[in-house]
Amino acid sequence: MGLGRFVAGVGLAAGVGLATYLTLTQQDPVTWGKKVQRSVQQTTQQLDDIRQAKDRVAANAQALSTALEDGTQTLNAIQTQIDKFQFKVAPRVTAIEETLARLEAHES
Repeated sequence: MGLGRFVAGVGLAAGVGLATYLTLTQQDPVTWGKKVQRSVQQTTQQLDDIRQAKDRVAANAQALSTALEDGTQTLNAIQTQIDKFQFKVAPRVTAIEETLARLEAHES
């Protein structure tokens, strides 16, 4: 029974407070109610937009992470191919350098 009186008192106080506010600001209760309703709808829409943006950011971050992993694998594969090419070409480069050194020595 005490809780019921408390809830009734709080409800009455809120109603009196709202009536006082509307009287002091000279607002129509219906217009005020519609304004509050629009404000709540806008806030709800903005929260939904934020949630959707957060989800898009999370999805894009995951896609970026995947792309970085794929890029790292590709770079590693390229580096492996470069190392193999250098290994195969090294004897020829050495032979060319020796030939150039002999030609330069011969010209001197």
